[in-house]
Parts: sequence; C-alpha cells; structure tokens
Amino acid sequence: MFRSLTIIIAAMLLARPGMSRDEAASYATVLQQEAKDHGFDPFTGVALIRRESRWQARAVSPDGEDYGLAQIRARYIGACRSDPDPLHAPSEACQQVKRSLLNGAYNIRVMATLITRNRALCKDKTGTALFGQWLASYEGRNYPGSDKWCQPAEGTQEVIQYQRWLVSKLAPPKPKASPRTATAKRADADGRSRGKRRVKPRRATPERDKKRASGSKHRR
Repeated sequence: MFRSLTIIIAAMLLARPGMSRDEAASYATVLQQEAKDHGFDPFTGVALIRRESRWQARAVSPDGEDYGLAQIRARYIGACRSDPDPLHAPSEACQQVKRSLLNGAYNIRVMATLITRNRALCKDKTGTALFGQWLASYEGRNYPGSDKWCQPAEGTQEVIQYQRWLVSKLAPPKPKASPRTATAKRADADGRSRGKRRVKPRRATPERDKKRASGSKHRR
C-alpha cells in the first residue's frame, strides 16, 4: 500500500499534466504521510482528487458548498457546523474555514480524516467498509430516510477504475519465484523428509550378542 514519494509525484503529474513538479512534490509529501497515518493507498487519494477538482486547489463547486482539491463540504467542517446558514450568511470563523480549505495541503489532511470517518460510518451501518463503500459515503451517497448507506454509483466506479489504472501503470510488479527456485525448494523438502526417516533398531538376541563379542575380540 505504501508508495514512494517519486511514484506519488508521477501519479499526480499524470492526473494533471499541467501541474509543476514542485507543486506535485509538495502535495505528494502531505498525501504520503496522511495515507500512511489513515491507512489508505496514496493512489486512492490521487484518483479521488482528480475526479473532485482535477487537482485545482482553489476550486469551489457551482453551488458554493464544496471547497478545494478534495471538494470538502464546508458546512460540516469546524466553525461552519454551528452556523445557522453557512452557505448564505457564514460567520467570520466559517469564512476562515472556507479559506483554509483552499489551501491544498490542509485540504488533503481534511480529506484523509474524512476517509477514516466514512470508513467507520460504513462499518457501523453496513457491517463492512470496502473501498467502494466508504468512497461512496465520502461522495455523499448515504440515504438515511430509506436506511441505505454507502451506495456506490457511476462516479464511485470512475475513481476506482482510475486508481487501478495508476497501480497498473506505476506500481512495480511483485517478483515471481522462478521454476528453478521452486524445484530447489521441493528438493530440499524431500531431502529433509528422507533425512528424518527413522530406522527401526534390530532386536537384540543371544546369537547377535555372541557375534558382536566375537567381532570385538577379533579387532583387538
């Protein structure tokens, strides 16, 4: 799951070809750490942000609700949660939250926290927290009125497919054991088995004892 910084930078540049390498490196450093702390693949973060904002840090949704790289819904963050009308009449504190969400690094950190929260929500409501489920929950695909939670849709699948494409494109393949190595392992196992075979001792008899004594005298 854990990806090197170089690979994450490459994934970001593929997601938004016009991004400078310095900008990608700055975001990749934050994403790498957050992915490690919150237990998700950085490529998932790259794919999610690509769909949400096409990696435009100052993006705001047409309805004025969602902010920044990962299109965080501001009304559920910090001081905005206690505002009577965070969309049309946000307090100064809520406005500061919205400005903060337009900071790319901060937005990625909030995204990582929300991934963890949505994973916990899906686990609580459905008993599982699969990739497609918590991603759907992040996208707001929960329907409390009909008791339906974490329902994947077309947008969810787009993120999943792009994440898989990044893995196939950038992740190094796992080394495979050569047939010769496998054969050698079987030979070693066979050798150990043969070496462990127990030989049943012959039963002592008076005649055999006499022969042993005779042989011992002869060797002297």
